[in-house]
Amino acid sequence: MNGSADKDRRLIVIVTGANGGVGFGTCHRLLVQLSQVQPPDALPRVTSTDTAFEFAHAGLTIIMACRDLKRAEAAREKLYTLIDERIMSMLQGSSEHDYAVKFRENLVLAIHRLDLSSVQSVLDFGAEISQEYPYISHLICNAGLATYSHVDFLVFLEQFLQSPRRAVESPRCNVQKSGVMSKDGLGFVWQCNIFGHYVLFRTLQPLLSASSESSGFHTPARVLWISSIDVLPAYDTKSDWQLTKTKDSYQASKFQLELMILELSRRSQQCQNAEGVQHLLLHPGISPTSIASEILKPEILRYLMLAAFFVIRLLAGCRYVNFSVYHAALATVHVALAPLAALVGPPSRSTSSTIRKFGTESSRWGEERLGCTEVTAWDEHPDEGKLLVDRCEGLYQTFLKAGPISNNAVDTSL
Repeated sequence: MNGSADKDRRLIVIVTGANGGVGFGTCHRLLVQLSQVQPPDALPRVTSTDTAFEFAHAGLTIIMACRDLKRAEAAREKLYTLIDERIMSMLQGSSEHDYAVKFRENLVLAIHRLDLSSVQSVLDFGAEISQEYPYISHLICNAGLATYSHVDFLVFLEQFLQSPRRAVESPRCNVQKSGVMSKDGLGFVWQCNIFGHYVLFRTLQPLLSASSESSGFHTPARVLWISSIDVLPAYDTKSDWQLTKTKDSYQASKFQLELMILELSRRSQQCQNAEGVQHLLLHPGISPTSIASEILKPEILRYLMLAAFFVIRLLAGCRYVNFSVYHAALATVHVALAPLAALVGPPSRSTSSTIRKFGTESSRWGEERLGCTEVTAWDEHPDEGKLLVDRCEGLYQTFLKAGPISNNAVDTSL
């Protein structure tokens, strides 16, 4: 394969929240997969021409977009160590080893600060990335948070006795704070999980659009939106679209996200993807992340939770439980690498009223597998996705016009 041609096909991937949890697992899994000649997560091949070009020669840049630079630096060092240990375990002199060594030589893990709770931080991040990189091939909107305060164990016990699977897949025992606002005067959870990523996408849209032309891929850039299996329409569409009143702001934000991506995907189809961007939706299943660690104290409670998850997966067949963030990242990396034809289907079968939602699943014994469901419009409010996108766009334009400003100087009551 022509090495000079591959140099024009370097993957440049942004991962938000890359210093921990599923974000870190995504970076790790990308390194493992792309250091192989035929990455298993990139299967299936749809046509005979869907052969993997040599990532070893093309190179990979992962932009770790994180708020805490110290934690990001530690995560980067750990990732370099993990890929180096993997290469050292290979048979020296083998074609697999030589390929992985070449991949490592062309690997760049870059750190850039990003705070999704600050619109100015997102805009500054976009300006910085635009100055340093000619295009972005993948934007993985992974970072997310919840304002959990504590676990109501009586509620958990009641839900567990009624349905062990529901107690794990849609727990109602995690009590969340309501009314939390960001420094920008927006609903905190809504800004971090919805609006911050929307601003990030819009700010980077020129670089995403440039990917198909500048990089030589000749396919749209991919924006991966990470949802959840626990989504709820738990908010008032008129008075609480920033999710400050609901007691389930995390679940409501993921519900909103799915409606928005359905609308963004519809708009891309209508313009025949002239923007050069493909929106893709997925979830990582259930995995032990820092969100759980923060509310399960002392540490023994976290281990009890893991034990309960294992028993429920084994006996009740809960297919969404994954005990490592590396395995949880299966859906993310598959959606990032697999041919688009395998992800969105032929044009004749695609519709503007549904979108595929890929997910990481496990068998009772922990064998990882890929799942897929469909997301449809909200029956009670079929235009909610369009309204949410329009509201986000209106706010985005308001912040752009205001320029660098002090806190609460923007009218956020659209």
